[in-house]
Amino acid sequence: MASPLKAGFHRLEIQKTTWDVPDRYTALKPVGSGAYGTVCSAIDQKTKEKVAIKKLYRPFQSLIHAKRAYRELRLLRNIQHENVICLLNVFTPDSSLEKFDTLLKDSVSTNC
Repeated sequence: MASPLKAGFHRLEIQKTTWDVPDRYTALKPVGSGAYGTVCSAIDQKTKEKVAIKKLYRPFQSLIHAKRAYRELRLLRNIQHENVICLLNVFTPDSSLEKFDTLLKDSVSTNC
């Protein structure tokens, strides 16, 4: 049985993976996947821009997974290169933000 959906999110399945994403992101299409997550392209209905959304596999499964997720977010926040997308937003479908807040304090930059 699927967990309850957080208000303001919608659920869809892409290539046998369940995605819970904010309602502002639509038209998700698979781009690729790797050892730590899957990436989809989407349209941000708020800005009308095409964006990439990465779903991390079990980011809080262990301390190592959490550190890996944190490291990736810090890198995306600080790297400015034409071949690397910048970090625009970070979200979680979890009802509690406790794990998420602990990991992401000061991780998101608005300097894209």
